[in-house]
Amino acid sequence: MDRQYIPPDLEARLKKEGAELKSTGELKKITVLSVDMRGFSPILQKYDEETVLSIIDLYFRILSSIVRDHNGVVYDHVGNGLMAVWGLPTHRKFDAYNAASAAIQMRIGMFHFIPELVRIGAVPIEIGIGIGTGTSIAGLIGPQAMKSFTLVGNCIERALGLQAIASDNRIYIDRLTAAEVSPYSFLMPVNINSGLKGLEEEKIYELEGIYELNEEFESLRKHPRVLVAKVVGVTKPATKQRKPGLIKSIGEGGMGFEIHDYRDFDLQVGEETIFEPKGLNFMGMKEVKGFVVRKEELEGSGIFHLKTWDIGVKLVQIPEETKRILLKIYAGSKIVKDG
Repeated sequence: MDRQYIPPDLEARLKKEGAELKSTGELKKITVLSVDMRGFSPILQKYDEETVLSIIDLYFRILSSIVRDHNGVVYDHVGNGLMAVWGLPTHRKFDAYNAASAAIQMRIGMFHFIPELVRIGAVPIEIGIGIGTGTSIAGLIGPQAMKSFTLVGNCIERALGLQAIASDNRIYIDRLTAAEVSPYSFLMPVNINSGLKGLEEEKIYELEGIYELNEEFESLRKHPRVLVAKVVGVTKPATKQRKPGLIKSIGEGGMGFEIHDYRDFDLQVGEETIFEPKGLNFMGMKEVKGFVVRKEELEGSGIFHLKTWDIGVKLVQIPEETKRILLKIYAGSKIVKDG
């Protein structure tokens, strides 16, 4: 009996949209996201089989859930890597934006993952992400008895290549993706001699942040809000204590920050804080000072058992360069909202 394999996410999308795959193949404009876990070999060597499977299972559930929440299709799992695609079966205006937003959320997901890893005695996990946009041939190939849905295109190779050189939770995107998301994102040109075929002359950008589009609150928003998901050190000037945390978002109105439940490091409302993004100049800021104005405990749901504080910080001062970047992104975000 003849059979064919289509990724379950794509099959569900085809049924939902009443679409069909052409047996002869067709050209599709797609955006591809490739994400891979770093340092997997030590995990295999250090932990028993049950622990390793628990880590991998939760890791893939986190990534897959984020892809689906951003209207993407999980295309393939290879080892400890995942490939997701936007533009199947139909290309949409927000494909590149949704892929980039998913990448940022994956960094947040890995931060939320930390309590789960601690619970089973494992260490934090880092990822690398590459995103490519372009034209791909899509169709069913292989022997008649078992055809498989396959994508073939340079954008796929670029996504894989960029992911291979992305370290420390970085997100690298190609120039075609950058062209689509640059109006409403903060990108940094990257000068890397990758040595990878197909990337020799490629312009590479690092995605540092992207405008958070939330239709529910868009009309109420007074300040631009950019999702960044950047791990930083936070210091309490009163005690000189310093702990790692995650800047989730930043805007003229302040900053959203997350920190895990440290018993000996309890930030209180009204307390002064200093944030240092690992010595990097981020949006024109080498150091961020502010006061805690909101603090609430995040309750775990679904696959998480969170012990994390969500903290709102009012910034003491924002450099003019940062304001210009935020306003540029805010103005560009209208491209996302229109039509």
